[in-house]
Parts: sequence; structure tokens; C-alpha cells
Amino acid sequence: VNAITNDAGVLTHINNFVSPFNNFKSINVTYSQSGEVNIKIEKLYSSDDIVTINSKINEIINENITDDMKVEDKILKIHDYIINNTKYDTANAESKSSTAYGALINHKAVCGGYADAMALFLNKFNVPNFKIASNTHVWNAVYIDSAWLHLDLTWDDPTTSNGKPILIHDFFLIDTSELERISNKLKNNQHVFDKNIYIEAK
Repeated sequence: VNAITNDAGVLTHINNFVSPFNNFKSINVTYSQSGEVNIKIEKLYSSDDIVTINSKINEIINENITDDMKVEDKILKIHDYIINNTKYDTANAESKSSTAYGALINHKAVCGGYADAMALFLNKFNVPNFKIASNTHVWNAVYIDSAWLHLDLTWDDPTTSNGKPILIHDFFLIDTSELERISNKLKNNQHVFDKNIYIEAK
């Protein structure tokens, strides 16, 4: 129990397979001599955060999504919306930048914020998904047309020296071989992930 709760890597991987609203900052486990185990969980999202984010998600869906859209088109619309309305927080100055609150409410996020925001929309669209983490990065895995594909909003929203916004689709619903090809071309090791954990994305 101590080994698991003190292993940040294991905790990150656990968080990646549940809804972002069930993610936790930390887990503290104590146990008595009689064997009673007490678990204290510090959640990443407060109840107020969840209400605010859900309200924003519903607003965005109502303004951008129609029932007759294909699921890929819905995902594309949200992908573009998040990128067009969020700046990468290069200084990580905002306390909520690693959450969907940062991406959708504060409009500043790091990779965790982009990925959480996208995951919440995917859940709304009933699209199976989870997050994938490397040692330095996190992005989304999405199940469409009987295949697991990668979706990385952070890398589709590159920072520029002049601050000019850019929207690309290089990491939009691509398979693992394409992800690795692009990453090798860019000499980017941020997408090297443990295929024994994220076995669907092999």
C-alpha cells in the first residue's frame, strides 16, 4: 500500500483510466495495528469546479455541435475550439493549468488541462477514451471505428516566438505508427509511452 501511494508514476497511470472528475492530487493511506485501513483522497476537481466546467461544456456543445454530425466531426470541432480558445501556459503560472478548468475557464493550460478538457467532451459523446502519459507529457487515446487512435491537442497548439496562435492537425486521430513517425521526425521523445500499460495503443 505504501509503495503504491508513494509512486507518482503509478498514481498518474491510475488517473488516466478514470474520468478526469475522479482524478486525485494525492492519496494518503494509514492503517492501525488492528488492520483498519483509512484512505484520504485529495481530489483534483472540487464540486464547484465540476459544476462550472459542466456548465461551460454544455454551452460549448449547444453552440458548436449538432445531432447529425459524425463523431469524428464532433471531435474535430471540439479539438479546434479548445485550441482556438486556450493558450499554452509556458510559465505554468495558473494554479489550474493542469486541469480542464484551466483550458475551458481560464483559457490557459498545460498538457494535462488540454487532455482533461478533451476527455470530458469525449465522455459526453460516449466515445471510449483514456489518457496516455509519458514521463513528460499526457494526451488522449480515442476508440473510433474499431481502432484506438491518438489525439494530442497540446502538440496541435504549438507555441510561437511572436505569440501568434497556430492550429494544426498533425496529432489528430492518428495511429501509433504515425505518432512514432511524426515524433521521430520532430526528434520529440515526449510521446514515448509504456505499451505494457497502455496496451490498447500498441
